[in-house]
Amino acid sequence: MKLIVKIAFLLVIMAAASTFIPSYLMRGINELRQRNIPEVQELAKRQKEDTLRDQELQRLLAIKENQQKEKAQRLAHEKQQAWYAWYSKREEKGCDNWQSDRHMVECTNKKMDLKSEFKKVWNSQHRLSQK
Repeated sequence: MKLIVKIAFLLVIMAAASTFIPSYLMRGINELRQRNIPEVQELAKRQKEDTLRDQELQRLLAIKENQQKEKAQRLAHEKQQAWYAWYSKREEKGCDNWQSDRHMVECTNKKMDLKSEFKKVWNSQHRLSQK
């Protein structure tokens, strides 16, 4: 009989412990959560702000890159048009219809010389305008 009482007593203690310990642990966990909520919220807020700042920076960089590309394209187009005008004023007569291989070589050499001269003039004018 004593053994049965001891076993029953142990079962009552175990039942009480199994009910009390989890609720105690949960209460402790909830208290820790409540204490950390402001810090967690602040950390989340800072992370969100950092993300938004990074996104804005990426957007601004993309805009600047697009502006630089557009400027480079405009400048390339302007340079091409200037070259056509430059060359048409200085083109050798008859180079639009070659008469022989030698004539083709002469015309090609003249065009290359004019292209080099044009590049020097173009670059000197655009270096001055960029300063």
